[in-house]
Amino acid sequence: MKTWLVAGLLSASLNTLAATTPMTIGSQGAETNKTPRTGQSMMTVRESFGTPMQEAPAVGEPPITRWVYKNFTVYFEHDKVIHAVKHKS
Repeated sequence: MKTWLVAGLLSASLNTLAATTPMTIGSQGAETNKTPRTGQSMMTVRESFGTPMQEAPAVGEPPITRWVYKNFTVYFEHDKVIHAVKHKS
């Protein structure tokens, strides 16, 4: 009977701890994981992320431009983001 009581109290304590402990696993490193969203303008990207380390000129039709930042590269069609790729660590 004592074993059942101890197990019950331990289980209740762990459940309470789990229910009150904030879990932020999904937000860890959020700042380094942030990249521009599809559809943002070049002006918005520059305002949000600053000047890129490298700006490749537009190529092809439609014109595709590439901006390289420290942690990611952004691809634009005309002046709108079509894709952002994170660099490997």
